[in-house]
Amino acid sequence: MTQFHIISLVLGLLASAVALHAIFLAPRQLRITQTEAPIPGLSREFDGYTIALLSDLHQATLPGVSHSHRAARIAQSFDPDLIALTGDFGVSFNASYAASAPFYRSGMRELAPVIADLSARDGIIAVLGNHDYYYDAPAVAEWLKSLQVKVLINEAFMVERNGARLAIAGVDDTEEGTIDPAGGCGAIPPEVHRVIFAHNPDAVLHLSATLPVSLVLAGHTHGGQVILPIVGALVRHSRICAARYPRGWVPNERVPLFVSAGVGSQIPLRFRCPPEVVIVRLRSAESDAMLP
Repeated sequence: MTQFHIISLVLGLLASAVALHAIFLAPRQLRITQTEAPIPGLSREFDGYTIALLSDLHQATLPGVSHSHRAARIAQSFDPDLIALTGDFGVSFNASYAASAPFYRSGMRELAPVIADLSARDGIIAVLGNHDYYYDAPAVAEWLKSLQVKVLINEAFMVERNGARLAIAGVDDTEEGTIDPAGGCGAIPPEVHRVIFAHNPDAVLHLSATLPVSLVLAGHTHGGQVILPIVGALVRHSRICAARYPRGWVPNERVPLFVSAGVGSQIPLRFRCPPEVVIVRLRSAESDAMLP
């Protein structure tokens, strides 16, 4: 065997190992991402307010519900004030409803006890994603409500701590729904801080430029799933998330925006982009500077 053949064999084995890891191991290697969100003028009553973010569960019969269950246990272990589910609960395909609907329904059945077991001081909230619309958005919303989840579609509610108030809002999906420019916060007094949840991070591009927003939390991009050195994420399905910022804090001129890489993935393939449970803690801040 020549040196060329040996090198080719080694490179082939390395490529196979990387591919096997990316397909069979990486999609299940959950990461815990903890971050702090400084909010200028936030009341001390909400300093440390903890949000557990579970996005893009994409529950499928294979490899089973254990992955989603582990993500839920991790989220619960942080004793959060709020748990947010930011859309795409099952596997669905817009171009083939008949073929994918049974998979989505199966995912709902498997996820039901996982979601029903979640608890937080201010409850469990959810917004809908594009894949929920591909299946049946009203049916998904009713299913979530039956599990005691508050579904926010261009809606908001108020959380209180010793007289201080914080608005929690959710908007519709950017691709399949219609986003309220007021983010569902039209009835919220302007002095109240607002945290808005969205499935697609591009929702921030549809919010009114005059709307005061303290923070937006989203998912949808899966972090790109495959992150190449130097190049970054090739696929993001988002205008606001650049190749170098497919997840995490996304620089933009509008609002502080954090995007989750998601818990699951419709196509089980990840490279240098593990799935994650995100824990966000709100912090009082003295500066109006945007997050990097």
